[in-house]
Amino acid sequence: MNLPILALALSVLASPQQSAASGWPSDARELATLAAHYADVEDPRATEAYERAISATPGNLPLRVEFAEFLWRIRELDRGNSQMEGVIRLAPDNLKLKAHYGAKLASQGKYRQAAEQLESARRGGFDNADVLYYLGSALWETGQLDLAATRLREAAAKAPQKAAIRHRLGRLLIFQGQAAAAVSELSRAAELDPASAEILLDLGRALEASRDLPRAEAAYRRALELDPQGSLGHYLLGTLLARSGRREEAEEHIALYRRAFQNEQEQRFRAGSRQAELNLGWTKLKERRYEEALAQFGRHPDDAEALRGASQALSALGRHAEAVRALERALTIDPESAALRYALDRERERLEKK
Repeated sequence: MNLPILALALSVLASPQQSAASGWPSDARELATLAAHYADVEDPRATEAYERAISATPGNLPLRVEFAEFLWRIRELDRGNSQMEGVIRLAPDNLKLKAHYGAKLASQGKYRQAAEQLESARRGGFDNADVLYYLGSALWETGQLDLAATRLREAAAKAPQKAAIRHRLGRLLIFQGQAAAAVSELSRAAELDPASAEILLDLGRALEASRDLPRAEAAYRRALELDPQGSLGHYLLGTLLARSGRREEAEEHIALYRRAFQNEQEQRFRAGSRQAELNLGWTKLKERRYEEALAQFGRHPDDAEALRGASQALSALGRHAEAVRALERALTIDPESAALRYALDRERERLEKK
């Protein structure tokens, strides 16, 4: 939906049949539609709209799932999980929901809980390749290696053309010391996805563990052709060459590894630091500590998300002209963002009314 039409839709939804006390629509369907529109453009009012709509129709499970997805998207993971657990309590036989929630928990690093949901779905008969893949991966993370391998093999049997499943199984087999079996799975994964440097590196590791050094070297070199800056590729090839007595070339690759590794670590640190600082900014904003939030977002003046956060803090402080400029700057960085365009339109309206 384009922004003028969306703005009109929101204004219409917010006006008819409103509760005199709250200013919100009294019709449950209108509330649900309003919540979805607010969520699409990341309007902070989405949460209250969802809560009101769910309160009006507590048995509307699709709406509750939609709200959970929204909460996950805005990084309120625990609230999203709580919402989904409520849905599953209301629909304990919905195996698809359990599988979806299990995959979401796995993506959050909550592997034990993920395995419980996925295993419940599997036992109920919802055991497609994706469920088995996520279940096997979660079981591996909880240390249940043999059972994890069984589930991953079952996943591969159901979807033999999925390289990711065979890759995951191959990596687990390396971890278990089953080099020959790992070579078989990873060779097939490399055939299915020949452009994956990551698969080739793991294939090289399995071949090296099987003492097939020429083929391992070939796999490492092919991986470096695909990803010349990858630190792991240089490290693995360098150590293999050193074992083979080719010291000079080995030292070249180890030197390249050190530079690439340092660069990767710096990039990870910057990315992690950025996200931590932005998360802190959003927390301060929710706590209405607007000046502190503004200072936090100000650490990243060329980041679209930081500028959007800064604009909300500025708006709350009544500094609407500055909020408009922050959003205009954000749009030069991310010109396709509907959420930013919507926020800019609303902020310009506030500035005109000032």
